[in-house]
Order: sequence, then structure tokens, then C-alpha cells
Amino acid sequence: MILYNRHHWLRAIWHFHTGKTAISLIKRLFFVGLYVTAVTITELTFYDIKLSYTPAEFFGAMGILLSLLLLFRTNTAYDRFYEGRRTWGALVNTTRNLAVLYHAILPKEAIEERLYFAKTISNFPFALKNHLRATRDFTELDEAVIGGIAELEKRSHVPGGVVSQLRNRTEELYRKGTISDAQSINLNTLLILLLDINGICERIKSTPIPFSYNFFIKFFITAYLIVLPFTIIEEFGYLTIPIVLLVSYVMVGLEMIGEEIEEPFGLERNNLPLNQLSQMMRVNVHEIFGIYLPQVEKQAAIPDFMVVS
Repeated sequence: MILYNRHHWLRAIWHFHTGKTAISLIKRLFFVGLYVTAVTITELTFYDIKLSYTPAEFFGAMGILLSLLLLFRTNTAYDRFYEGRRTWGALVNTTRNLAVLYHAILPKEAIEERLYFAKTISNFPFALKNHLRATRDFTELDEAVIGGIAELEKRSHVPGGVVSQLRNRTEELYRKGTISDAQSINLNTLLILLLDINGICERIKSTPIPFSYNFFIKFFITAYLIVLPFTIIEEFGYLTIPIVLLVSYVMVGLEMIGEEIEEPFGLERNNLPLNQLSQMMRVNVHEIFGIYLPQVEKQAAIPDFMVVS
């Protein structure tokens, strides 16, 4: 995720155009430029192909309609992005609450139990991150107990496996009398919340913008840009080229930004910083349990991509 200083406009504009989305946008504008240049030169030099009798009000209304569609498209994509961030914010709070509760319940001499829960709670955000990105990277997980990682490798749903490990260990402590009935209920509520958060993230990921709606906007933008030069060339002449490019930049750019942020759990520069959020939770949980972490672990929790300072 890009962090930026909103007061430095010029730097932000420059860095925006170095991203993958902006480069793809520029490539598309290149083809638009070729098309509008060919139309303009053909019209002004060879043949009269302009749409002289197209009512300006009609084309203006079409532009307004397209703008409303793009606005709705962008808002819908941002809603998905913001819900994803809210959900991971809830995960941050839940992991901290779990750590605080376990730390308060466990006896002071239960160092091994504290280390187990610190590692296992910290494993959940990493497991969820990899699950949402369709990767199976177990190198980021901590071995809380011998054979724990091997057990997770056998599962197709790793986040559920991590919660199962937490629940099983909690039940063991409950049967031993370390955890009371009321404490077990409170812990169970938080453990259930972990899987609820997992389900929300899966819903966001598995429910994209409907294809028909997405296709219709792209088709409408393409048709509008194809017709636009013919309706303004009589009035603007060769200025038609930069005008159409500017309109294309705005419309196509908004559509591409919407495509990028509607999937908040990906690896694009404008997606959520799940690596840093997961590492931050690991640092927070270990600090709550009073377990030392190397400084390099704490540094990894700091967002590593900053556009302007």
C-alpha cells in the first residue's frame, strides 16, 4: 500500500505514474492517440467524416451518464477495499484481545504456554494472508510445538487449522482447571471471531464485480471514445487529439483504478499491506506476552513502500 504526504502533490503525481496500473494506462492511451490522430488527419486532410448533425445535448447527456456509471463503479470498488481494511483492523484488535486474555489467565510460571499461544496467535494473520493470496507459504509461520507446521501442511484451509490448534490447547487447559468456565466462554467468543473475520475476507475475495456490469462499462467507454473525435473535430481541429487523450486518461484511468482496488488482498501497490499488518500483529502479541523479538522483526512491521515523505 502506498503511503504518501498529501501536501506534496507533484511528488505524488510523479510516483503515481511509475506504478504498474499507470504504465498500463499509458500503453492504452498510446493506442487511443494513434486512433484519434488517424481520424483527425483523415478528416482534415482527405475525407469529410465528421458527425456534423449530432446534437451536442445528446452527446453531453451520454457523457454525464458515463460519468455516473464510473462514479458508481469507483465507489463500489472502494467499498470493497475499505471493508477489507476494516476487517483486518478487527483482526488486529482480536489478536491483541486474545493475547491479553491468555496472558492474564495463565500462571506466571507457564512460560511454555505463553510461548505457544504467542506463536500460534501470530500464525493466524500470516495463514489468512497466504490463504487470500492463494499461496501456501509455511516459512512465515512459527513452530509453536513439534509437528504443528506439519499438521497445518496437511490442511487445505490453513487459517481454520490454526484456530483449531488454539481451540484444542484451550480445551486442554480447561480440563486441567487452568481456565475457568467464564474464561473459556470469553476465549471461545474471540476464537470464533477469528473465523468470522476469515469468512468476511473470503466473501470479499470470492464476490467480484459482476461480469456483465464490468463489461458494459468497458464497452460504453470504448464506444464513447470511438465516437467522440467525430463530434468535436469540426470545432477543435487538431486540438481534438489532446482533448480526446485527456478524456481517455480520466475515464480509462478511473476504470483501471477501480479494477485495482476492488481486490484489496492482492500484491498491487494500492492493495492492503497485509505483510506489514501480519508482522505488526506478531510484534504486538509477543510484546503482550512479554516475549522478546529481534529488532529486525519489529522493523518488518513498518510499511516498506512510501511515495513521499
